[in-house]
Amino acid sequence: MSEDNNTTTTNNNEINSVFSEQDKELASKAKHEYEAGQFDVCLKTLQKILESYPDDPKVLFNIALTEYSMSNYQKTEIFKTQLNKIAEKLNCTSDDVTTLEEPDQCTVFYNMAVLLYHMRQYQTALVIAEKLFRLIGQLDETLSWKVCLLLTELDLCTFQPDNALGAIAHLDKLLAERSSPPSNGVSHSPNMLNDNLEILKSKISLYKIRCLLMRKSLRTCKKELKQLQNTNLSSTSLTYARANFEYFKENHIRALKILTNNQQNNPSVPSLQKNSSHCFYNNLSCIHFHLHKSAFALFYMRRALTENNRLLVEQLNSTDKQLIAHQINRKYEILYNLGIQLLFKHQPLAAFECLIEVIHIYSNNIRLWLRLAECCIMVYRSSNEDIFKLEEKLKCVLQSIGTGFHHKLILGNCNTSTSMKRSTTSDHENCSMEFAMICLKNALTYLPVITDADLQKEETKLYPAPPGNPMRIGDMLSLKCSILIAAAYVSLCLNDFVSAKNYSTSLLSEPRASSGHKYLARLYLSESFLAMNKIELALTQLDADTVKNESDLSFKIPITTVDKGEEKSDTPETTPTVPKADLVNWSPRDARVGQAIIYYNIAAIYAITHDVEKAFKNFNLFVNLFGKSQPAHSFQLKFYLDLLDGNRHRLQILLKENFGHLTSNKSFVALPTHTHPASTNNS
Repeated sequence: MSEDNNTTTTNNNEINSVFSEQDKELASKAKHEYEAGQFDVCLKTLQKILESYPDDPKVLFNIALTEYSMSNYQKTEIFKTQLNKIAEKLNCTSDDVTTLEEPDQCTVFYNMAVLLYHMRQYQTALVIAEKLFRLIGQLDETLSWKVCLLLTELDLCTFQPDNALGAIAHLDKLLAERSSPPSNGVSHSPNMLNDNLEILKSKISLYKIRCLLMRKSLRTCKKELKQLQNTNLSSTSLTYARANFEYFKENHIRALKILTNNQQNNPSVPSLQKNSSHCFYNNLSCIHFHLHKSAFALFYMRRALTENNRLLVEQLNSTDKQLIAHQINRKYEILYNLGIQLLFKHQPLAAFECLIEVIHIYSNNIRLWLRLAECCIMVYRSSNEDIFKLEEKLKCVLQSIGTGFHHKLILGNCNTSTSMKRSTTSDHENCSMEFAMICLKNALTYLPVITDADLQKEETKLYPAPPGNPMRIGDMLSLKCSILIAAAYVSLCLNDFVSAKNYSTSLLSEPRASSGHKYLARLYLSESFLAMNKIELALTQLDADTVKNESDLSFKIPITTVDKGEEKSDTPETTPTVPKADLVNWSPRDARVGQAIIYYNIAAIYAITHDVEKAFKNFNLFVNLFGKSQPAHSFQLKFYLDLLDGNRHRLQILLKENFGHLTSNKSFVALPTHTHPASTNNS
């Protein structure tokens, strides 16, 4: 805990200005003993000073810090109690940052902020650091540096890169003042900064790179990386920054080479193999996931979770710096990544178990609530591919009974897959459509209000989404549309047609919604009106002319999500890249199929109203556009229309062509089940 160690040096220097010559020598001796790790000897020296100044808060603080160091940073609560007592002597309360008013109180509050940082209570620590930053002009140079560095780290931990860049600007100012010759001809006061200027410069550059990566300002980040690499700095942080940069540029192969080559060629950096092994495997997993190597991705992510548990157990069992164990633990970040990968791998139940554990930590993450809802939806209906399978089509004819003149076919229902899946998941009752609706309502509650003024601002507005990077306005708009369309679908599945209508209407009223979202919203709105027996309103939402090309089915938000002057025109990379492919195969993508689905729904509505002529007209348009491979429920609609039309011969031909194993050459009577054809849901 180097921050605390440096604070001791500052206090001893302050002691030298007011104590006697003998006490000054003792303070200097205590300083060197502490820096040498001789805590027991240092404590005895400080106790000698305490005999002369029993109530001096600076001496009491150094004694408390030395005792805390002797305990290998295990007795954190005792140290916090001692800080509170010292704060009372300084007429303040360490738990109440509003009592911080004088520079003499800053050391106590700074150390309290460092403790909170290591305990990962970032928001509380950030409040203290921001208050310290306001008094920075009254602090000595060393403590000013520490406050700025801590504030920068806390801003990054809370995913506020813009605020962190403000603190970095002040660090650059301090660095320029330290590097430039003094104007009055007097040299700078000697302190710890003189021997560490180059290290501080590299640390500031790494902070800038982290901020730029978080903002996805890749062009500026590239310049910073080049400048830092020219200094021949070799560190784990730089390696991860370079790999992260290539990862954001979608040069996944190059990012993979940077990580693996550094581990193989630089054994002098043990942290890649020991202290950061869980981060290493997590990064490998993310890269393989985007390379569409899902098996490798899941293997490395589970390895990362295992390494995280191993490191945590080792740290807790060791006698060295127990406080660092909080910083090592990355369980919930890894579980979040693992849950997302399992969801895209079509393992919704396993993904749900991971994400439901993470939601307790990141409850304000809007995207995480959506992912939980998607797990429930996927359990309810894994995909629309099932309706094209042969076994689903065979369900259209349930069985054959009788022989000869009395031979009959009992028509079945092919839409039974969802009810069967719901009955098989009784052990996961929480992963239901009802719970999905709760998740989506929570997500809608957390959604920020985005105005036209926000879109017209030159500066990019960022929205925190821990444990991931902040989201831009375009990403937030796309997320809002996804939540609304998912809520409409879930409401339909729960037979809550009024809510489905409201969600669909809200999406259609969003001027920045994508064409694909609006396409689905019109389908769901039409089905909602149909369920409420509003036939004319249902038909008005179905217009095949709204789908003319593939762009009318695109889910891209019509708003740029790249800052002005960013990397649209970056130079091409020489490293071969894998062709980019979407992680999910959306359907429909072809404009013909999109039109066909609309015609099918129109035909289903006319079939319900017994308008056979218009129903046949739209159904034939559906068949011509959709092609040979048709969904199973299209056979049900054709059966129903033929029965309504009384065309027994045409129905017999259809049955013989597709279900010949159940029919005979003789006449038969087809008995329909008492179900109405349902319009197509697409999610």
